[in-house]
Amino acid sequence: MIQLPSASLVAISGNISVGKSTLAEILAARWGWELFKEPEISNPYLADYYRQPHRWGFHSQMFFLLERYKGHLKLQQQEGNALLDRSIYEDAEVFAFSILSPRDWRTYRNYYYFSLRRLQPPRLVVYLQASPDVLLSRLRLRGRQYEREVTLDYLNRLNIRYDQWAGRFRRCPLLRVETDRLDVVRSGRDMEQVVMEIEEALHRQESHSLFGP
Repeated sequence: MIQLPSASLVAISGNISVGKSTLAEILAARWGWELFKEPEISNPYLADYYRQPHRWGFHSQMFFLLERYKGHLKLQQQEGNALLDRSIYEDAEVFAFSILSPRDWRTYRNYYYFSLRRLQPPRLVVYLQASPDVLLSRLRLRGRQYEREVTLDYLNRLNIRYDQWAGRFRRCPLLRVETDRLDVVRSGRDMEQVVMEIEEALHRQESHSLFGP
């Protein structure tokens, strides 16, 4: 188990089908940490959103905002360490920003910034990257019914926004991991390589006292 100060959070971030959920589950099991899973499956608006994004985008993103806020707050109030499967930050600043109309974004943004007042940043954000072609191939392989409407163009637009977001992110240290040639879902060796890279980053952060007290 990796040793960090009590109540440490690590967020696994990245575009749709990049492999973050699988990585988060493996890290939680390996380190003995609690895991807050992506609330995607329970989102009652998600299938409607993929069919009619302009009609259901605000509903879907507000659901995610509330669920991520509750999950993040719950984890930071506990004594143990925990992992977040996607952070509230990227959900707002990548997905909601890209999806919502200017009017809906202004309303959503008010709720988002208000929620951040009670949330402590993670110790580290791990940003998994992959090209749109690779993401679409992985998405088709996992075969979720409600994701059939996802297009290459949509993934590409999200990738562009993700890179913009990561380049400006200053709430905590961020580690970029390129996964085009690493299949963290199906290759144990590739997964081990990524896990080691994350553990080394956390140890470097800790040894240089970047996390604070």
